[in-house]
Amino acid sequence: MRLFSSLLVLSLLGFTLTHFYSKEKSLSPSSKFKYELPNKWIGQTFTDLNSMEENRQAVEYRKYITLLQNKQQVLPIGRLDHKIACISLGGNSSVFTETLALYADRIATFDADTLQISAMLDKFYGLSDPKVCIFSLHAQKPTHNHIPEWACKQTQILNKTDQNILVLFGDKHALQLIDTSLFDAIILAHENHPIAHEQVAQLLMGGLNAVGLQANGRLGIALPEELGLNSQDLQEIDVIAQKGINAGAYPGCQVLVAVEDKIIWHKAYGKQGYESTAPTINLQSMYDIASVTKIAASTLLAMEQHAKGKFDLDRSIGSYIPEVTGETPFGALKNREIMAHQAGLTPWIPFYKRTLSDGTWKNSIYRSSPSEEFPLQVAKDMFIHKNYKDSMYAQIMRTQLGPKKYVYSDLCYYFTQPILESLIGESQASYLRRNIYLPLGLNRICYHPLQYFTANQLVPTENDKLFRKQTLQGFVHDPGAAMLGGIAGHAGIFSNAWSLAHVMQLFLNKGQMAGMNFFSEATYTEFTKQQYTGNRRGAGFDRPTANGGGTCDVLASQQSFGHSGFTGTLAWADPKNKVIFIFLSNRVHPNQDNWKLRDLNIRTDMQHVVYEALAKRGR
Repeated sequence: MRLFSSLLVLSLLGFTLTHFYSKEKSLSPSSKFKYELPNKWIGQTFTDLNSMEENRQAVEYRKYITLLQNKQQVLPIGRLDHKIACISLGGNSSVFTETLALYADRIATFDADTLQISAMLDKFYGLSDPKVCIFSLHAQKPTHNHIPEWACKQTQILNKTDQNILVLFGDKHALQLIDTSLFDAIILAHENHPIAHEQVAQLLMGGLNAVGLQANGRLGIALPEELGLNSQDLQEIDVIAQKGINAGAYPGCQVLVAVEDKIIWHKAYGKQGYESTAPTINLQSMYDIASVTKIAASTLLAMEQHAKGKFDLDRSIGSYIPEVTGETPFGALKNREIMAHQAGLTPWIPFYKRTLSDGTWKNSIYRSSPSEEFPLQVAKDMFIHKNYKDSMYAQIMRTQLGPKKYVYSDLCYYFTQPILESLIGESQASYLRRNIYLPLGLNRICYHPLQYFTANQLVPTENDKLFRKQTLQGFVHDPGAAMLGGIAGHAGIFSNAWSLAHVMQLFLNKGQMAGMNFFSEATYTEFTKQQYTGNRRGAGFDRPTANGGGTCDVLASQQSFGHSGFTGTLAWADPKNKVIFIFLSNRVHPNQDNWKLRDLNIRTDMQHVVYEALAKRGR
C-alpha cells in the first residue's frame, strides 16, 4: 500500500480534468455512462479543455449523479479543519483525489490494495481523534464498470462512529457487498471517468449544485462555456502572462479568474526566478502578497470583530490601545480614518535604517540566533530584540499628522494590528488560521509560511543587499513587517491564488461560506462602500476611481473592490459582474526597483480580457 501526499500528487500532475478518452455523442440513462477509459490518465490544466462537447458532457453528467443517502445533511462538507482521509480503491482515482486536494490539501489520501489500510489510518489519526473518511470505490478496467469485490470488502475497516462518505465510481451492484449502515452519505457516480471524478469532488466540497445538494459558497470549477463564455476569448491571458515573463517584469506568476462562483481560469506560468535551474511555478506555489494582507488578513479580521460588536469604525484608536498612542494626537484618530487612509499619517517610515551602523546590523538590536531577549525572527539567521517594536511606535508618534485627506500610508495598519489583537487576545496570525482559514480549507494562506511549508514551495522575493543581506524566501519582504517578527497588519501573508480567491469569494458571499457565518451583510456593506468624499477607498479596501479604473481595469464596476501588493500582486472582486481576479507574481525578484509589471499594465490588461469576454456573452 502507498500513502500519497495530495500536495505531491498536485505538484506532479497539475490541475483537475483529464480529457484523453473517447466520447459518446450523448448521455442518457440507458447509456449507463460506458465511456472507454484509458489505461493511464494524464493531468491537464482545465483551461486547455475548451470544447463545447467537453462542457456539454460535464453538465449533462450531473443529471445522473445519484445521492442515495445523506444522514443529518453531512453533504456538502462544511468545516475542513478536522482530519479527513480519502481511501480510493480499485481503478484509477487520480482526478478525484486531485480535485479534493484543491479544496483541502491537508487531506490524507490512501490508495491501496492490501489490508494494511486500517493500521495506516490508526497511525495517522490516533485512536481517539475524530475522523471524516471519504471512501471511493472505482471500476478497475476501462472496458466495464465493475468494481472489484476485494475493494468493496475493504469498507469493513471503517469505524461506524466516524463520519463516513461512500462514492461508487462504477456499477451500483457493488452495494450488495457493502454494509451501507457504516456510511452517513452515499453517492452513486455510475462510472470511473475523469468527468465523474471532477464533478463529484466538487459536489462533496460544496462547489457545485447537483442531485438535490446546494453549493455551500465555495468556488466551483467550470469551463468558460458553461457560463456562456468562449475559452478562445480568454487565451489572450496566456499571451499577456508570457509577455511579462519575456520582458523581465517577473519570472513567473499565477492567474485565477472566477465568474459567477466558478473558477474558469487557473494557471501557473514561468519560474520562481530567472535562473535556468529555478523551480517551475505550479498552482501550489505561495507568494508574498504584500499589502493584499491589508484585506486578506486585517480587514477580514476587523469585519469579523465588527459583526460581533467588538470593532467600531467610528471609535478612536486611543480608546482601544492607550498604551500605544499615549497622550498624543494619534489617540483621537478614528478606525474609519486609518482604514481609509484619511488620517493624515506619514506614508512610510524606513524603520530599518536606524538599526544599521555603516551598513551592518547593530549588535544591540539584532543577533544571529534566537534567545529570550531576541525572540523575533526577521530573516534567516537574524533575530530582533523583543522591545524594538516600542521604538518603532515611538518613531511613528514623533511624526507630524497631516490634513485629513486621502494619503496612502502603511502606518495605518501598524495600528489596526494591536487593536485587533487586543480584542482577540492573541496574534492575528494564529486567530485567522484557526478560526477562518483552516475551517474553510485554506491551508495555503498564512503568516510565517516556513512553519508549515518547505522553502521550495515559497516563491523568493528580493535579494535584499541593504538590510537583511540575503535573498528572501519565506520571510516577508516588507522590512517593517519583518521587524515586527513577520506578523503585521499591512504585510506578512503568503498565499497561492486558490486560497486568496476563496477569501475574495467570502467577501462576495457577504460573510457566508460552507455553513459558517464570519460576518454580516451589514458589515460587508459598511466596509466596502466609499468612506469619504474625494477618497475612493473603502474601510481597508481599494476601489475604482470616480471615472473607473485605477488599481483595477476601467471596465470593473464601481461596486468592485480589492487591493494590490508591492511585490507584484492583485486581488479584486466585482459583485456587480460576479468576477474574482487574482494575479500573483514576484516582480521584486531579484530587485524591487523593477516596475515593468506596472509599466506594461499586465494586471489590468488581463482583467480587460475577462471583461471583454463577458461583454461578448451578452451580444
